[in-house]
This record gives sequence, C-alpha cells and structure tokens, in this order.
Amino acid sequence: MKQFIHDSKKTITFLGIINKKGDAVPKATGFFVKIQGIFHLVTAKHVVKDTETGNLMDEELIAFFNKKEGGVTGVSIKESKAKDETNWVFHNDDRVDIAIIPFRLSKKADDVLVIPDDSFLGIESLNELYDIFFLSFQPGAEYGTKIIPIFRGGTISRINEDKTLFVDAAAFPGNSGSPVFLKPSPIRFGGKGIYNGKDPIGGKFIGVIGEYITYKEVAISVQTGLPRVIFEENTGLSKVWSVGYLKQIIESAEFVKQLNKLQAKPNIHEPD
Repeated sequence: MKQFIHDSKKTITFLGIINKKGDAVPKATGFFVKIQGIFHLVTAKHVVKDTETGNLMDEELIAFFNKKEGGVTGVSIKESKAKDETNWVFHNDDRVDIAIIPFRLSKKADDVLVIPDDSFLGIESLNELYDIFFLSFQPGAEYGTKIIPIFRGGTISRINEDKTLFVDAAAFPGNSGSPVFLKPSPIRFGGKGIYNGKDPIGGKFIGVIGEYITYKEVAISVQTGLPRVIFEENTGLSKVWSVGYLKQIIESAEFVKQLNKLQAKPNIHEPD
C-alpha cells in the first residue's frame, strides 16, 4: 500500500504559469496516462479552454513536475504542441469537462509515472459506498521545492444516469483535472458477492474531477420581488467524469488520427 501511494503521487502535474518575477504559479491539476505506448497529459477542459468563447487558454500554460536529479521542471504546453504538431482533443459533447494531449516525458530525467490504459475501470464495475481518493494541487498549501499533491478521500455517493459520479469528497478551485482512484479495501462487495482478502479492483483509475456541486440560495428584494443576492456554498459533493468519457475521446477519429501520426515518428515511444 505504501508503494502504491508513493507511485500514485508521481502521476500528477501542476498546471500554471510563470509570473513576471519568474516564480511558478500553479493553478490546476493534470495527470499523465499512457495510450498505446504514447504519453499523454489529461486535465479538465475548462483549464485549457474558455467555456464561454471556446478559445484556448494555454498560450502561457506550463506543466510542472519533479526531476529525478531533484527540483522541479516546467514544460510549456505551447512549445510542446509546436514540437510534435499536436493539439488538445476534447469529447464530441461540449459538456464533457476532459482534455487530453500528447506529451513527451523523459524516462531518464523526469521523476514521473503514468496511469496505464489497462488500469482504467469502467462505471459498470462501481457501486455507491465504494471509497475513492484523488490527488490534487491545492491553492494555499505550501510545496517548497517539489511537486507534492494532496490526497482527498471520499465515497461514491451517486452513480448518475449520464455515467457521471457524485462523490462525497470536497473539491476546490485548483483540484479540477485530478485523477480519481478506487481506494484499496480488504473487503469489496460487488455483483459476484463479497471479496474478502485480495481486492481485484482497488487502485484502479475511475475518472476525472470536474467541479464541486454547489447549493444556491437567492435573496429576494421585498420591494421589487427580484433576486438581489445569490449565496453559494460548497455542498461537499464533487462531480466526476467517469473513465468511459475519456475512453470515448481516445476512440474518437480525431484522437486516433493524431496518435497514428505520432506513432510513425522516430523515438516517440521511448524518449531519452
């Protein structure tokens, strides 16, 4: 379990900018996956694309992660896109808050790990009351000289008809784009009964944090009868886009075309 926790932290990247002072300013969370031998970066779509205008917002975006020799490195998304002539791929449904893009990593220099595609677990294997956890950048937490994500734990509260999940785990700005995993358990109940001992699905990747669920209360003017103030609170529930949505992006014609182009390039599978 200790090794699993250690390894899961290395799948995380903080996404942000370099300010005028030259300091790293993380703003959101991303993580690395490996699809048919090619490394990719995944995050929430609203981190890289304006939800109102549809314009990309990644001109100054930097992916921060640890180096094996120590310290943190930052890779420009703009320069990464230009180097391999790649771009973000989104779901055909504009509401789906997931973005994915090819991303070169150095096995020799970068202290990162990836979530392999064979660890993706579909929503059909999940039940309410399963324990989950996700790893995130959290504004306000101090990080020093390393990328160290925070862990948040919770429970699957509801499996929605649209194949999203509500989890009883509070998310905050900065947590968007975090990977969600099933927490390993010595006892697991499922369609085939209760597994007592070895957990067959613990640690599997199940989805991406999109947003927290809010409760809104509207204050109405006694004079005009019109709304004057909206009070908004975090309910402690968060929305998760299940891994099935990511699979649909991966199976899309746009993604496959870009993947095939990359696989034809030399040294793309095993970068230095």
